[in-house]
Amino acid sequence: MVRVVCCLALAAVAQAAGPAYQASIDQPEAYTVVRGSAAPDASVMHAGRKSLRVEPGQNASDASVRFAPVSLTIGKTYELSGWVRTEGLQVRDLDRSPIASGAALTMASMPYDVHSASVGGTEPWTRLSLRFVASRAQDQIALTVGNGGSFQGKAWFEGVSLDEVSNQNAWPVRDAIQTFGPAYRYPAAGWIYLHIEGKPYERGYQHGHLMAREIPEYLARCAADLGSPEEWSSYRTTVDALFLRGFDREILEEMRGIADGASDAGSKWQGRRIDLIDIAVANTTVELGELQSAMRSTPTGLENTTFEKPSYAQKDSVMEHCSAFAATGPATRDGKMVIGHVTWWPLTLAEQTNVMLDIKPESGHRMLIQSYPGGIESGTDWYQNDAGVVLTETTIRQTPFNAQGTPVAFRARMAIQYAASIDDVVAELGKRNNGLYTNEWLIGDAKTNEIAMYELGTGHTRLWRSSKNEWFGNTPGFYWGDNNAKDLTIRLETMPDPHGTPEFAPYVPMPRDLAWQQFYGKYKGKIDEQFAFTAFRTAPLVAASTMDAKVVTADMANRMMVWAEIGRPNQTEWLSGTRDGYRGNDGLYPSGYYLLQSDAPAALSQKPSTPASAKHRAPAKEAASLKDRLWNGYVLPASDADIWFAAGAAAYHQVLQSDDIEKAMSARRAAYRGLQLGPENEATRVRLQEGKGVLFLDALRRKMGDDAFLKLMSSYFNANTTKTVTAQSFLEQAHAKFEFAEPGDGPAYLTTDIGRRLATAAIVYGTVRDAGANRYAAEQMQSRFFDQYQSRVPVYKDFEASDALLRDRDVIFVGRPETNSALAGWAGKLGLKYDGASFQIDGETYASERQALVLAAKNPLDPAHMVLVIAGNDALRTVKALRAEASAEYVIFDDGSPTLTGFIGSGATAAGAAGGRRRR
Repeated sequence: MVRVVCCLALAAVAQAAGPAYQASIDQPEAYTVVRGSAAPDASVMHAGRKSLRVEPGQNASDASVRFAPVSLTIGKTYELSGWVRTEGLQVRDLDRSPIASGAALTMASMPYDVHSASVGGTEPWTRLSLRFVASRAQDQIALTVGNGGSFQGKAWFEGVSLDEVSNQNAWPVRDAIQTFGPAYRYPAAGWIYLHIEGKPYERGYQHGHLMAREIPEYLARCAADLGSPEEWSSYRTTVDALFLRGFDREILEEMRGIADGASDAGSKWQGRRIDLIDIAVANTTVELGELQSAMRSTPTGLENTTFEKPSYAQKDSVMEHCSAFAATGPATRDGKMVIGHVTWWPLTLAEQTNVMLDIKPESGHRMLIQSYPGGIESGTDWYQNDAGVVLTETTIRQTPFNAQGTPVAFRARMAIQYAASIDDVVAELGKRNNGLYTNEWLIGDAKTNEIAMYELGTGHTRLWRSSKNEWFGNTPGFYWGDNNAKDLTIRLETMPDPHGTPEFAPYVPMPRDLAWQQFYGKYKGKIDEQFAFTAFRTAPLVAASTMDAKVVTADMANRMMVWAEIGRPNQTEWLSGTRDGYRGNDGLYPSGYYLLQSDAPAALSQKPSTPASAKHRAPAKEAASLKDRLWNGYVLPASDADIWFAAGAAAYHQVLQSDDIEKAMSARRAAYRGLQLGPENEATRVRLQEGKGVLFLDALRRKMGDDAFLKLMSSYFNANTTKTVTAQSFLEQAHAKFEFAEPGDGPAYLTTDIGRRLATAAIVYGTVRDAGANRYAAEQMQSRFFDQYQSRVPVYKDFEASDALLRDRDVIFVGRPETNSALAGWAGKLGLKYDGASFQIDGETYASERQALVLAAKNPLDPAHMVLVIAGNDALRTVKALRAEASAEYVIFDDGSPTLTGFIGSGATAAGAAGGRRRR
């Protein structure tokens, strides 16, 4: 095991147990203050060693300290840890993006939103840690305070260490992995990582089987993007006529396998089995969408006549689809290749273009492709292979259509599967080009660190190569793309009629061109991953329709790794709306960057548990036989001593109308316990009496049996309805005594109770991961509370929420423990069992990305207050779980499946069984 220690005192050097790296803050070369102010502080000690004090600086709003470079093994797992103490640390966001963090640990190579939990306010020494997979051979430990924002106050760091650790507990856990033969899939930060391998039909069948649920969903999105599901037959005919025979046998077999695998797993599209042409339509949807633009650019042979001319001023649909760059040599920090890309895309397709497709074919190279359910290609055009080739593009104005050519979906797939060099890529892309979806390709070769820019029109091409020192715009070492073609001959291809409407044909830089040039000028010689992370969160290189980000270095490309984010890479949400044209859209909610790699998960060899969905108990059947046999009418209490019966009988009538009486009674017991913990007032007194009545009558029914009990109640109410009665008169008719047993220990709150407690509520959202989505969910909840109750519930970041703040609060935690450090600190006290993005409750494991948990519990610092946890297994489900409401201790939201509700110890059943109601 490698252990790297950043000691903050010389005395620690002799005590360290064989560290591979040490640094002392007394040595100026040991660390660099990048921003802010930092100095050794002998007055604040930890474990007998002095600390490093970090404060705001004169010329920076946040602070960052980096230690000397340390050697790591790319692909190995490490744990970065250290101790931090804070005093009056207040952090403020400077804008909507980024979301500023407190005092935290990270590595220099990491995106701005990947860091340890952070600390704010005034807190004693707190241990922080961050596990990560190394993506650089040389990296630097970084201490940050107020990163992305501004701060006041102080933070001290001490005992920062870096250890190589096992990856056995790394995500994904075994229950999150679905397998089918040698294929597998698992969720990761909004992505679905799908590995398939083998012969074409076999690997396609694996794909179809594992994505059987998602493929029909994506076909519906393709239909909406193209126009209408009612026109699907026309789309099939067009693809069959123009594109299908442009794919070779290998890819046709793979697509057929996808169709058969999905259909055999139970998938249907428009009431029938999915077939080859359906999958072909999905893989050529983008090109279908460009046919109209292509035909406007395709000569008819009548261009020199005086007929009415077509308009060329109309903006093509392909414009402004992406931003990308490739850098190497004199432009980069280490002289090696760096490539990045963001897609600007319609939301309808974007939401499911979250499949990172790992294909290990029988022949050719292993590939990593950003794709979609049923895809054999990228669509957004992000490709890597095990030869170190990286291929991406930005679309340019559509050039003419060549009906004898083959689809770009096929040519790009062949390029990444069979190319080992830039020459190979160029040859495959240009082979029998049909001209549709005209692109400016950026290509990189991690083996040689050569990069290239290849503009591929229909009849004309232009190739720039770093090996030939060919640069556009005087940017040595740097190419960029942003939907603005640079070569004049290719631009002229979009203007087939020399007597058409006048246009200025030469290249003119647009705002994004200027932004790329400015970024290049500022970072020339220093371009690395951080350049990409910064550029892709900065307007105009990020925009309303930006749906993702991918960043790769040469070292990462050689090992099939990529930093990837699904959702806008600036931590803001993309909401669905009426203009999207598809009602099935949910929106995109940022999960943050995640390091994806092609290594098989360590947990793959383990045995999974039985899926929770196979073990849910069935709803009780007794309620169906009681609903039509209940009594009618009401009675009035003669005195306070009779409230338990009058109120209890009315409330118990509601219980017996529910679909699951036992669940309804569990809710009543929880409510009773909660009332006992609450303030003493008249309302509480009446509701406690009502609760006693419900519990007594339920015990009486179970003792007498349903028939006798219902006969008794009907007889009594028929004789006494609307009258003032004593409880004793009922007891005498029942031949019973009022023997009330207090319910035992158990839940005291329901997930719907928070609405009655807003005066003392606080919302705490997680910033460790999913920060943008968690913030949005917290703000939506705050807004809803205000709209409904005119109560403005305060919102806090997790590192702002101290025990002192939460002690007297009804706390709403947004985000699962791995994303919310405040919830992570309380998880054990609340009985939460989480393993990354999966949870266990009532002995069942829920590891699907489509699932979320909503849980009510006692505040462990003061049981008179409640806790409400809203935690999705991914960012989207945290947002959607806001709608999951029921009178139960917990709710399990399962997107696309019935919501389950339950009480710990009783299991979960379908929602509504206990008379679910809206959260108040």
